[in-house]
Amino acid sequence: MKYVLGLSFEFKYYKNPANIKIFSNNQLIDDIDLTEDIKLKTITPDELCKNLPEYNKWYWPGWDTSIDSYNSFQYKKIPEKMFVYTLDETSVQNSIKIEVTNDNTNYSNSFMTKWSSITFRHIFLIPTYYLNLKNYALLFQKENPVITNFDRQSPIDKVNNNLIWPDETRFVKNGQLVNENSNKTHWCNWEKGGSFSFELPIIECILKKGLKMLGPINYEQLLEKEKRRLHLNDSCPLYFNHFNLINTQNETA
Repeated sequence: MKYVLGLSFEFKYYKNPANIKIFSNNQLIDDIDLTEDIKLKTITPDELCKNLPEYNKWYWPGWDTSIDSYNSFQYKKIPEKMFVYTLDETSVQNSIKIEVTNDNTNYSNSFMTKWSSITFRHIFLIPTYYLNLKNYALLFQKENPVITNFDRQSPIDKVNNNLIWPDETRFVKNGQLVNENSNKTHWCNWEKGGSFSFELPIIECILKKGLKMLGPINYEQLLEKEKRRLHLNDSCPLYFNHFNLINTQNETA
């Protein structure tokens, strides 16, 4: 089985290139020099849902009639690039590690007014087989039908207490999943200057033997009762579709 690792991030360039190194199982996957801005781009719901009619009825005019889902559409700003890598299963073992070298500022005499920064928006790990929308939708239907989002039956409070597949972004604190932008452990949607690194554990999916997935930081501290349910992320196929990843693979599970 082959896996696809995807990363998207915003980058604000200043003065000199920044560098990102990506490791899987301590093996260098890519060494990227960032020499120009990577900006967010605005995309309308109908553009993002193009060729995915299953999504149109959710996001516009909206599955929740109490809000204007079209105007509040939460995925309409995404990075203009996505970095994608196909990995052999032997490389998908322990963790995905990101190392950023970025010391580009105009710091002088204790003052700093300009700097380059990186904001990671999205990291996913998924078998190529599930880049097919039908396979993606049916992944947990038999094992755990309330988790599949294609019928919009999972209450948000349950989602917050479930592991998310295939792009877990949270970390573990006091045995529970939390999402705090103010916490330095949290890597997602946090604009950061300077050099830093973070490591995302690779764990085995509790509902499907042999399936590897990204876990939250400090996963080993998560209470056992919090490991039993999964939430299927319904936004990922939108990204896969937009970056021409979906329905392009013909792998067997």
